[in-house]
Parts: sequence; C-alpha cells; structure tokens
Amino acid sequence: MTSWHAARVVLLAMLGLVLALSGCSLVSEPAPRAGTKVFGVGDCVKIPSTAPQMLHASEVSCAEDPSYTVGALSDDAGRCPSNEYQQLPSDFADDATSRLCLVPNLVADHCYVMEMPIGVMVRADCTDRDQQGVLVQITRRLDVRDQQACPSDVGHFAWPYPSPPRTYCTITVF
Repeated sequence: MTSWHAARVVLLAMLGLVLALSGCSLVSEPAPRAGTKVFGVGDCVKIPSTAPQMLHASEVSCAEDPSYTVGALSDDAGRCPSNEYQQLPSDFADDATSRLCLVPNLVADHCYVMEMPIGVMVRADCTDRDQQGVLVQITRRLDVRDQQACPSDVGHFAWPYPSPPRTYCTITVF
C-alpha cells in the first residue's frame, strides 16, 4: 500500500467517524408511505364517514356535495389558525388528514348529518328523523365571513369560515 493510498484510507475513516459522532449519516429519512397525499390550501377533499379505520381525505372536485376546501394547514402543535375551521382529531384521522383546517362545501336547501363525535358531514334526507348525529339544513350560503348574516331565531345558526370566506346559515332539523 502506498503512503498516498494509506493516507486516503485514514482520511476517509476519520471523516466517517466525525459524521457518526455528530449524528449525521448517509442514510436518508424513509420515504413517505405510498399513497400518502399531502394537501395544500385551496385543494378540495372528501372524507368518507364510513371508513372502518382511520379517516383518510382524498382529493375531489370542489363541486362534490359534500366536500371540503382546505382553508389552512395546522401549525406544528396541530392547531388551526382559527377555531372556526373544522378539523378532524388525530385519534380519528391519519396524519395528513388531521393537519387540514377545513371549510365545508355545502349546498343551500340541502340537509346534512354531522356525525358525532368527529363532525364529518354526510348528505341526508331532510325528512328522515332516524339519522345518527345532528341533522341540519343549509338555508343560505354566502361567500363572505359574516357571523351576523343569519337569523338569530331559536335553532338557527351561522357557521362562518375565514378562508375561503364563507358563511352558512343553518337550521337544526333534528
């Protein structure tokens, strides 16, 4: 072995030792699981309520009824920038889905069941009183954030969302 070759081997061994001791490695982080989708603000998603395990969002057209628009993403602590967003708890949803701060895409005069305890919206028959969850009817959809835009009668509620700006006027059917 020549002195140049021996010096190169020693240098590479020392470099490897320094990297190992500093916590660096040549091994990369594992790749995200196949099929894991990371959503962005403005994407529209559907969250099936009948999933047997963890809820998982999938991308759909924003015209699908019901669906959700991603209004924001949660911070590192898992909090949305406003309590007005709908967010699925990590106990019920996969990591990508539980990070989403959601605004529902609902249609005026349609009814929806808000399933408990997680709040997934499912289209429903307004006359069916045997629903599991809270049955609400959307009386108006406004593309502004305005808590005062809806009647304040008993059983009527405003659901305002910051971004995209939207307010639903609702009445609790059952």
